[in-house]
Amino acid sequence: MKVLVTFLVDAKIRKIGNDILGKENVIWYPTISPAEILLIKDNNFPYDENVKFIQTITAGIDHIDISSLKEGTIIASNAGAYSISVAEHALALLMERAKKICVKRDETLKGIFNPESTQMLYGKTVGIIGYGGIGSRVAEISKVFGMKVAAIGRGYRDQNVDVFLSLDRINDIFKISDFIIISIPLTKLTYELITKNQLSIMKKNAIIVNVARAEIVKREDMLDHLRNNPDFSYLTDVWWDEPNLKDTDFSNLVITPHIAGGRSGEIMEFAFKQAFQNIKNFMENKEVKNIVKRDENIVISRQSLGV
Repeated sequence: MKVLVTFLVDAKIRKIGNDILGKENVIWYPTISPAEILLIKDNNFPYDENVKFIQTITAGIDHIDISSLKEGTIIASNAGAYSISVAEHALALLMERAKKICVKRDETLKGIFNPESTQMLYGKTVGIIGYGGIGSRVAEISKVFGMKVAAIGRGYRDQNVDVFLSLDRINDIFKISDFIIISIPLTKLTYELITKNQLSIMKKNAIIVNVARAEIVKREDMLDHLRNNPDFSYLTDVWWDEPNLKDTDFSNLVITPHIAGGRSGEIMEFAFKQAFQNIKNFMENKEVKNIVKRDENIVISRQSLGV
């Protein structure tokens, strides 16, 4: 089988792909030739009825329209490839707000010495919505801080979870958690999953960290909650209509520009290795990971693409 990489990559990534898949099996962009397998990053890829397998380099596929693909074509995401980086970013955001790092930095640069109380992570409960690669890594780190872990997932759990709930019990996790980490994929099931119904039952000084997709949270409800609850904090690596940042003038809001997945070579090399290995598994009739459930897929038009 031939593998067509549909976007430009550097020489180091080409070597990784050639080593895993065999140089004779890979067609590298800008060369475009018929292939049974595609590696893609967005909607710009050639497709015909001979394509049997499509692998994305991105963990999320909510920016890719797969509605026109024939039923027999298998699509796999690259979920898990960026989990370590994203989990670290989530905890960094949480630490920033719990310890008031940015607020105190800004004050001290202005010559203001204003000690205030901060929050401990130890003994607190972190609720993780989406217990996959990111969520499980967040839980592992959280345990080091002495936190209790409540998680929502589809069945997988490990020794780091104290309370495990299904998605239909999402309100329960908002009631018991001091901090919430959103790390669940955006699908038809999770679009605007979090609304005023959940926000209204949180603790007054709760912190939500979103390292998934902005649309999992209902925009109007979050903006209202930020406006009316100054002790609450929303820390997010994603924003609606990014890169256009609107309605962001809140002291209890911290936004980073979709960098949780990392932009460094070491992270991307790991992501490509995982993608190429999944392609190799397909070629060798071995187990393929992260097969997309088409009936749950949702497409959001995006100018800025993260991972």
